[in-house]
Amino acid sequence: MLMDLAGKWEIWLENAEEKIPEKERPDRKPDGSVRLPGILQAQGYGNPVTVDTPWISGLHDPFWYEREEYSYGQDGGLSIPFLAQPPRHYTGRAWYEREFTVTEDTGDEFCLIIELTRWRSFAWVDKTPRGGDCSLCTAHQISLGKLSKGTHTLTVCIDNRFQYPYRPDGHEVSDALGATWNGMAGEIAVISAGEAQRRLEEKKRYAKEQPRFLEVREGLFYVDGRPEYFRGTHFGGDYPLTGYPETNPDWWEKRMETIKEWGFNFLRCHSYCPPEAAFAAADRAGVYIQAECGMWNVFEEGIPMLSVLKDETRRILSQFGHHPSFVLLSASNEPSGKWYGPLKRWVKETREYDCSLGYEGRRLYTAQSGWFYDTPPEEITGTDYIYFHRSAFGPILGGNIRGFEGWRGKDYRASLKGTRLPVICHEMGQWCSYPDFSVMEKFTGYLKPGNYNVFRESARAHGVLQKCREFAWCSGKNQVLMYKEDMEANFRTPHLYGFEMLDLHDYLGQGTALVGVLDPFWESKGYIKPEEFREFCGETVLLARMPSYVYQTEDQVIIPVEVCHFGKEPIKSCDVKWSIEIEENGLKTVIFKGVWKNCFIPAAKNTQIGEIEPDFAVIKENKKLTLTVEMGKVRNHWDFFVYEKSSDCFDMEKNSEVVYTRDWQEAKRELERGKRVVYSPCLSELDFDCPPLSMRPVFWNSQMGPGWTRSLGLVVQSDHPLFWNFPTEEYGGWQWEEILDQARGFLLDEMPKGLTPIVSVIDDWNRNLPLGLIFEGRVNAGRLLIVPACLEGEFKKRPAAWSLKKALLTYASSELFCPETELKPEWIENHLFPDNRMRLLNASYRAEPEAAVINFTALEDENPDHSVWIEKDNYPISVEISFRERILVSGLIVVPDQKDRMHQGCIKDYVVHVRQGENWEEAARGHFASSFLSQKAWFDKEYDTEAIKFTALSGYAMGERPVWEERSDGWHCIKKQGIPAIQTAGLHIICDKKVKGNDTLFWKQFLKSKTKEIEN
Repeated sequence: MLMDLAGKWEIWLENAEEKIPEKERPDRKPDGSVRLPGILQAQGYGNPVTVDTPWISGLHDPFWYEREEYSYGQDGGLSIPFLAQPPRHYTGRAWYEREFTVTEDTGDEFCLIIELTRWRSFAWVDKTPRGGDCSLCTAHQISLGKLSKGTHTLTVCIDNRFQYPYRPDGHEVSDALGATWNGMAGEIAVISAGEAQRRLEEKKRYAKEQPRFLEVREGLFYVDGRPEYFRGTHFGGDYPLTGYPETNPDWWEKRMETIKEWGFNFLRCHSYCPPEAAFAAADRAGVYIQAECGMWNVFEEGIPMLSVLKDETRRILSQFGHHPSFVLLSASNEPSGKWYGPLKRWVKETREYDCSLGYEGRRLYTAQSGWFYDTPPEEITGTDYIYFHRSAFGPILGGNIRGFEGWRGKDYRASLKGTRLPVICHEMGQWCSYPDFSVMEKFTGYLKPGNYNVFRESARAHGVLQKCREFAWCSGKNQVLMYKEDMEANFRTPHLYGFEMLDLHDYLGQGTALVGVLDPFWESKGYIKPEEFREFCGETVLLARMPSYVYQTEDQVIIPVEVCHFGKEPIKSCDVKWSIEIEENGLKTVIFKGVWKNCFIPAAKNTQIGEIEPDFAVIKENKKLTLTVEMGKVRNHWDFFVYEKSSDCFDMEKNSEVVYTRDWQEAKRELERGKRVVYSPCLSELDFDCPPLSMRPVFWNSQMGPGWTRSLGLVVQSDHPLFWNFPTEEYGGWQWEEILDQARGFLLDEMPKGLTPIVSVIDDWNRNLPLGLIFEGRVNAGRLLIVPACLEGEFKKRPAAWSLKKALLTYASSELFCPETELKPEWIENHLFPDNRMRLLNASYRAEPEAAVINFTALEDENPDHSVWIEKDNYPISVEISFRERILVSGLIVVPDQKDRMHQGCIKDYVVHVRQGENWEEAARGHFASSFLSQKAWFDKEYDTEAIKFTALSGYAMGERPVWEERSDGWHCIKKQGIPAIQTAGLHIICDKKVKGNDTLFWKQFLKSKTKEIEN
């Protein structure tokens, strides 16, 4: 017998003034009614979202609303910048009540089934307590005892408060993807014991009809006797339209189809276990699933969390263990504490329990997903497979097995030396692209795009919103280049037999991580097609170990070709063809080609096919080339660039028509004379609001892992005459990488709206700085071409940079160099500043004796990613700056810390004094914004002085803040007051003192992240 309870229920919410005992419901009229399956926050209940909403999250700044960058988009209602927000927020008890009818006396025991809820439940029948249940991962089942024929009143209390000390960022509990809902979803029913027994027998029958056997042999995964490679994407349980897990088979069918369409065969559920419908759809589609026990937790010997883990594990295996798609199981994402011992034991006990259910051999178990072990890879035992992103051993920093160290034909084998177990790379990728704000129209359900609204209005305010489609497409094409490198390096690396891409689709929380080639609704963003993606993500991938993507015509190059094949059968005989095409005027011509006949391709990786040795001497001018390798319907291709040195840039610099200079004063003089000027400022001579660039885009997102460098790619006017002899795509390409490593984006905030750079820089969507890499204009009587990059060096060492410099000079000397936009010199001068001046002036710094100081030497360098921390019991907090000689000073620039996502020590009110004889005289007093941008304190006049004293009178984030604190037994939310402190990356005087510029890459020092979860 089954009684479906879907429909209308009365509801009571917990009232702060009421003291309702456990296992009782409020003795008053209901607050209203709801429809179930459903959740109360979607039906008008719960608390409005405010700046004080107690979000279940440890990865955001609770004082975000003080930040300048998140002040945008707040006029029409509160927009939260770090997640897609629910309409209301509620954590507490809620009571649901309705009547149901038992149609006959059967003498059976009955049970309440709630397929999906969180976290603890309790039930009454006719006001008599019947018991409860507690789980995040599986259905709640509450015994109701025997029920007589007739109508009964069922009351259910759902308590979604924290029941155990979980980390607040796990996907079963966190607000990051909307997991704090209160309600009941999926099947809600009262069933008889007979029905329960029938369902159990059905599971056993299904498991028998759908056999599955996994094992590890000789360091490989075998599924049903066949070697397998797990090509996976991440899933954290995000359901933006419903707010609660989807149980509609069609929804899951579409997701599984999408996973396969893009070349994947595996879904890793991060600290999450999906519903029954997911496993059933995966069974039908042939997609593998790694479930996890809802945890991102602390594990130590003897703590209660081990019992919770054991309980959730057994529930997951009992409920879903019959599914053939459920082949992998992990205890936790990125555990902390001394986890290795207890989680190694968990693997053993879990395998034994699975066997007791009759599921022996149906799956493999890993102790955890994420962290390295406290032992070299070859000594790891007690787990069936290894799931991490670094080993902590070997010559590669951190023992990394993802990221740039394995790119360009290399691999990560040194990090996995001696490994005897197969390895799956954890959370590979995480490369961002700029948002296309039209996605906001798709948020038609539960979650609201408040985060996108903040970013969109910031883009509007900074004058880049009209470029968002272009930014999205170009940054997306750049993102794909990164994913191609990551995946091919994985396929090339011995011992690696899988990866989990983070993520195929965009992630809506933890600051908003736009890392997908699909949007949050699993729909294509349009900059790559599935068949293109499958070239480097599929069961068979051809691999060319390209040692570089930039060559000179005299280079002697050997390109080994191999294949990674994990199809159902070996390929017994096939021809592998290759060709190199040259592109000219949009047409491609084959200049080299070859074929390897009758190749045997086993089900394995690192199968060598042959070598390609192209002779680039036949190329007489700079060209883009494409290497294509094909094997039947399988193909892959690589674009690269070959440069030819036909003349010397030094000779062109002597051209009387064009002045190439690194010095602004010289540039200005020549412009006044009506000259054509190419101005390439020294890298130390741009102000702190002109950030350094990188071809590698933001990793995960810059709210969670902020830094000074936040570029996402380029927008290049590729048909501009400047590029007639410097081939480029609209989005750039690998030939720009080395150039960008020695470049900074010029802030165009003061430029006229009509100025369109020849090369624009795409800045992170949180900051949205309008930046240019190459732009032109008329200045006085002259013509100016600006490129804030170091293009110095020999052709042999820097062929792309050398060739770009030559292209700039060629264009500037041509009749086509006729810029129309008028630029005022001061618009450029306002962003020129000698970053290294304080160091060259030998400035010395002194904190107050009673202050606690960390990393005080950060004030002595110019790197904005390197900060000092100065703390006292209370404000004011002062720093004294002294010089060896008297200097005429007109102001002070404070460079805020760039890397602390909590923005602690951010200065609010300040006063500046200058020493005049024996006295300190006040020179400036004011208020700074809470921002990443530099803050200026202009003095009331110029002062001739040998010392300045900067005093912070107050700071931001000084109220009481919720802090999730890790302890030996788990995570606990406590209240802490803000700390009176100064955290700054620099105090720089404004004066006329000249110093020599240089091209030192000062921002590449002190690169360690403050965010361990997303270090790459």
